[in-house]
Amino acid sequence: IAKEMHVGHLRSTIIGETICRSLEFFGHEVKRVNHVGDWGTQFGMLINHLRTAYPDFNERPPNITDLTGFYKEAKIRFDEDEDFKKASQLSVVTLQAGDEFSLKCWQTLCDVSRVQFKLVYDRLGIEGLVEQGESFYNSRIPDVVKELEHKGMIEDSGGAKVIWCGKPYPLMAVKSDGGYGYDSTDLAAVSYRIRELKADRVVYVTDAGQSEHFEMIFEAARKAVW
Repeated sequence: IAKEMHVGHLRSTIIGETICRSLEFFGHEVKRVNHVGDWGTQFGMLINHLRTAYPDFNERPPNITDLTGFYKEAKIRFDEDEDFKKASQLSVVTLQAGDEFSLKCWQTLCDVSRVQFKLVYDRLGIEGLVEQGESFYNSRIPDVVKELEHKGMIEDSGGAKVIWCGKPYPLMAVKSDGGYGYDSTDLAAVSYRIRELKADRVVYVTDAGQSEHFEMIFEAARKAVW
């Protein structure tokens, strides 16, 4: 979300659709879940860029159909301006807390992105794809964290809440600033898929670079007896 699809997105989309069609051919009921990145640091950056570069956003929204150009503008400021970077990181927490202006900016960026994505999905002949991105799990994270605390799995580390899963570094259930990151979202996601969707099997199609991250997520799920 908030930038155009690249070959990495196309790869996981095509492989995922191939797996879905194969499983359906053999008679399985399949749910196509699109875990889009619609929540997190990049949105803090983009919302802060909207807020500061377009202060009259509510009255005169800018034309941001060029997602790549808009993203690059924000990224340059994020990399070069330390104050902008810090404000962007705080904007993530504000968004996750439900700030009205932040949510309006976020919704605008998501809507523009979906228009672009649909063109790609239509060309690939993909149907029945359900979007359940990072934002879908935001409201579920606090209860998951409480449950893991109750089970004695969470430790305090400099104000952050972490879970050790046999690796040199832990999962971060809650960041030191009180915000949630990929670890928080993926913990809530695996809990939802196992216990609410009641899936018999969950197939994750991701880049190999994320393999260790998901090993830790699945180990945490096993420890929690989900």
